[in-house]
Amino acid sequence: MRSLLQPMRFYVQYKAVKKNDDEVNDAAVPQDQKNVVSKLRMNHHAKKHSSMNSVQYLSSTATASKAFMLYSLYYMLSSFWIILSIALQIYYLGLRFYLYAEYPIDVLSRPWLLVILFCECFYLCGALFSAVDHLLPPSRRPDLGSLDVTRRRNKQLCPTVDVFIACCNEPTDVPVESVKAALALDYPQDRFKVFVLDDGADDELRAFCQALQVETVAGKLEYIRRIKVKGVPHHFKCGNMNNGLKHSNAEYVVMMDADMILQSSFLRRTLPHIVDTPDVAFVQIPQSFYNLPIGDPLHDSCVLGYNRVLLHRDTLGTTTCVGTGTLFRRKCLDAIGGFQPQSITEDTMTAYMLFNQGYKSVYINEKLQFGLTPWTFEGFVKQRTRWGTGAMQQFAASWKTCLVGKNSKLNFVQKVLYIYHTAFYFMSFNNALLATVLLACLAFDLKLSVGTDQQNLRLIEGLAMNLIASRITWICLWCNMPQSIQMRNRDESMFWWMTPYYIQMCLNSIFHFNESFSFVPTSNIDSSAAAIAAGFKSTGGSQKPMSWISFLNLELYSSQLKLVRFHLVYVIVSLGILLARFYHASGMSANCSEKFLVIGLGVFFISTAAHMLVPVVYILCRGRDIGAQRRKSLLRYDANGVPQFVPQDALPKWSWTVLPYEILSILTLLFWIVVLILAMKSHSDINGVTKWCKQAY
Repeated sequence: MRSLLQPMRFYVQYKAVKKNDDEVNDAAVPQDQKNVVSKLRMNHHAKKHSSMNSVQYLSSTATASKAFMLYSLYYMLSSFWIILSIALQIYYLGLRFYLYAEYPIDVLSRPWLLVILFCECFYLCGALFSAVDHLLPPSRRPDLGSLDVTRRRNKQLCPTVDVFIACCNEPTDVPVESVKAALALDYPQDRFKVFVLDDGADDELRAFCQALQVETVAGKLEYIRRIKVKGVPHHFKCGNMNNGLKHSNAEYVVMMDADMILQSSFLRRTLPHIVDTPDVAFVQIPQSFYNLPIGDPLHDSCVLGYNRVLLHRDTLGTTTCVGTGTLFRRKCLDAIGGFQPQSITEDTMTAYMLFNQGYKSVYINEKLQFGLTPWTFEGFVKQRTRWGTGAMQQFAASWKTCLVGKNSKLNFVQKVLYIYHTAFYFMSFNNALLATVLLACLAFDLKLSVGTDQQNLRLIEGLAMNLIASRITWICLWCNMPQSIQMRNRDESMFWWMTPYYIQMCLNSIFHFNESFSFVPTSNIDSSAAAIAAGFKSTGGSQKPMSWISFLNLELYSSQLKLVRFHLVYVIVSLGILLARFYHASGMSANCSEKFLVIGLGVFFISTAAHMLVPVVYILCRGRDIGAQRRKSLLRYDANGVPQFVPQDALPKWSWTVLPYEILSILTLLFWIVVLILAMKSHSDINGVTKWCKQAY
């Protein structure tokens, strides 16, 4: 708590020792904050150039400091529940191990019990890895303001920056707007350049750049199209960026995706965090999107990742690069040989190679860029599985160097995060294995218990406490997140419905590793889906309109419905078996344990089936609504046609469709609370099991 209060204490001291508008008594400033004061003096606007001086600026951030204090309270609350949840999970598994050790013959005769136990242990490992991200304290990084280019006597002091916009077959109007926004950055015009790195041989884009070069300062805009030699690996975006480095001599380089639009203050907001700290290799900002569908059903926005996980990793200077909106120090890139091509996700690969050399990163949680998320479901799945493939390639290429290498400079926490970056995707195998075994137990009435009734009642008590604590922990983690109720449920749904895609991705990466080094831009996938959605199909190279009969036969949706065939099978089979068992358990012949088994597993299968329905409903409701045609209507432009950045436009919009999931989540929590109360009231009584059954049914 003392460390969390330090920023507020410094604010009060700094304000109290003010001598005049621009002067501070250094003797009264804490030693560890003098560097911050120096940066504030250098970077903040002088009174004649702005309405705020340094001390007034700090006063204006008092609200932000209070918000940080509130966040810190949420952090302590969630940390308590994380620790309690893990402790209860260990307690429950301890009960299972003790009980199984007492009845080894019975357990071996029911091998599915061992499979379920393995799955539960795997989830515990995942919880421990995930806890590292959430138990790290939130970053206390001070707001250094904007780089003041007006106060400097010599503008040559402003560092040189090259903005790299990597393009590859996007619709031409998309990178055109990104280029316009980059050229409009609020920074001395002679101190930065914009490089359009075209890997898609877009003649229209080249013509636009050539026309714009005539209108702008000489050398301000560069268009580069590299030559790709057949048979020579060109490393996709990574190779494109490294080719850009050959033509750049700036002190800093900005990595940008073709669809990302920068806020004009981007450079002035990020540079103060890196110019005077040579151990910082790059500064990262979050991604945000202006084409999020209402309700963000696929969870494109990654709210928890950008607003909590990366914020906590910034405490150790270990926030990874997210592929766009990244300001790199050129010397650090040169020290590792440029962007790293060993993985198709060159962003995280490059970040960990920099960390392995002892460099740090800075994360600024400000919406200074916004762009496009995939327009189609297929594009979304391809994007996420590509990230997973890149994680597999990264681990295969660098685990010896990063984890056990003699010269590795990764600390323990960084090594844990490095492993979890890849291990997370194997959680999908655990999801599928657990669901399959439990479904078999439900269908064939396989016994899930050994030992006496009293022992099993205590085990149920431990299970209930574990599940209740896990649910409360999950709620606490999202308490102060934007659209917390909606995005919490979207994130949980995605954990389940992405399972088939991650399993396929992992298997392809393991058994077809060399073939996994392929890259199809998301824009190409979206364009293909858009053609189908527009009502056309390819017939021998020609385009033929689809008939109304074909439409009624769902031919329009067939290609995307194939993507969710596993989801449909799971929903139909699990709910069908559940209904059959409910019917049987409702009969007079059913005993107490059978009824509890059906209801308990019923809660699980109804919840997971609801999550698995998310992509199915998304396709049926948005199958033809590609939306790319109305992209421009989602943007705002100034008089010069430059797209304007409005952070509010990138916030997820609320949708009532999340309410059934929230109700289901609450009912699940209430169910296990009732189970816990009944179990605790009964397990100490010799006739407790009988009483518990009567109370429950």
